[in-house]
Amino acid sequence: MSKKLFLTVSLSVLFTGCATQCVIPSPKAEKQSYNKHILNELKNGVNIYFEKGSTQVEPQYLAYLDTVAKSLAQNSSYVLELEGHTDSTGSLAANKKVSLNRANTIRNKLIVEYNVNPNQVKAFGVGPDKPIASNATEEGRAKNRRVSGILKIQ
Repeated sequence: MSKKLFLTVSLSVLFTGCATQCVIPSPKAEKQSYNKHILNELKNGVNIYFEKGSTQVEPQYLAYLDTVAKSLAQNSSYVLELEGHTDSTGSLAANKKVSLNRANTIRNKLIVEYNVNPNQVKAFGVGPDKPIASNATEEGRAKNRRVSGILKIQ
């Protein structure tokens, strides 16, 4: 009998002690928070990385495109500047072309798939002229194959 009473009392104390109310954010609130985080990153500058010689946007960057498209639609004074970059392998002319193609790929995707006003997206290609890492290693070259996007207010 005393074991049964002890178990009953213990369980009631346990469940009473755990009765604090948990606030679980709604999926909408979580998404708004995530979008705000992305927007802050975009204002500071975001890099979208590419495989060697590629202009294909990887799926992990689509959340950035979605958020920036919504921000541009809601704020006509916002402008997204896209600056394409490459590593130093290959000829300068080829790298300049690839870097511009990368920036234009993102620009066109925003305009065609997200209905962004073309006047709010500018694309430039600088080739290997502004590396953020050493081109002496594959890791460094991978960091240099990117498009830098910065959200600005006109």
